[in-house]
Amino acid sequence: MNEDLHWQDDAAVPRYRSSAAARMVNIPVATLRVWERRYRVVGPSQAPSGHRLYSSQDVRRLVLIKQLVDQGNGIGMLARLDTARLQAMVDEVAGVAATLSAPPSAPDSRPDAMRVLLLGSGFTPRHVHALQGVAGAHIVAHLGDGADTELTARGVQADAVLVEVGALHMDTAQRLWRLARVVGARHQIVVYGFASTQVLESLRVRSAVLRRAPLTPDEWASLLHDELRSWQSLADATPTLAQLAPPPRFDADALYTLTQAMPRVACECPQHLAQLITLLGQFETYSADCESRQPADVTLHAYLFRVAGQARALMEDALATVARAEGVPLPAPARAAARGEAAS
Repeated sequence: MNEDLHWQDDAAVPRYRSSAAARMVNIPVATLRVWERRYRVVGPSQAPSGHRLYSSQDVRRLVLIKQLVDQGNGIGMLARLDTARLQAMVDEVAGVAATLSAPPSAPDSRPDAMRVLLLGSGFTPRHVHALQGVAGAHIVAHLGDGADTELTARGVQADAVLVEVGALHMDTAQRLWRLARVVGARHQIVVYGFASTQVLESLRVRSAVLRRAPLTPDEWASLLHDELRSWQSLADATPTLAQLAPPPRFDADALYTLTQAMPRVACECPQHLAQLITLLGQFETYSADCESRQPADVTLHAYLFRVAGQARALMEDALATVARAEGVPLPAPARAAARGEAAS
């Protein structure tokens, strides 16, 4: 315990100047200063010499923010979250990526129905009856919102958690997120009475569907139906995917050089292939870094990222085939893009 406290104290000691902290985070010093001045992401100390000094804790927080910004999250929202919540977001994205990069399972391995956990005392028998009537959904449990809910839920497996809560505070949001991870649910629908903007943003970045109370039983059923459609489409598509696509084979310069070296024939297939490769590569990056936060968007965009990468790799193979047919030597392989390296 004393060693842990010593480490925590040591991690809080200001020791790194702006240039060193920026290098460790891999951002320009100018970006670090903008983040501080405009968003107050960290609060460095000031040495007698006037230099700003950052602790190891400051650097760790900046690294997490940099990772999440690179994934498409807004710096303004991230700056308001504490380090523990930033770490939880990074862990979740890593978990989704690991799941999608795993070998595909058999097409019939998913449950026939979406398993739904109801949480909260706001669900009346009419609500439960309406939700049970949604085709393709199966209510696996209805739990209260007491302090022992997480312990009770440890024996439950669910694909979605439906929550009815009057007052939504940050500790409640964190508890809901932990519960979703305990039961294995990627989908959350939260109907609330009152909540602050910060609390709502912390749930939105985790792809929760948010609605103001009250909702009628039919409105609840409609929400579940929409979430079910998202779950079914991804559950049907994801197992059929192959492994992650290889890194880009050609960069922009190589594409230009290759297409210009090919003889001009009646058609312009090499140029069209190069354009398709470029567009697919751009969409691959966009899917990885997409800023929209719609239901199940993390899983959806990871799926689109894989599809776009596979299509881009196929078009690259086609262009290489055309080049060999024309007797044009292939350029050296391009260096893997940052996103491709990270994904592989």
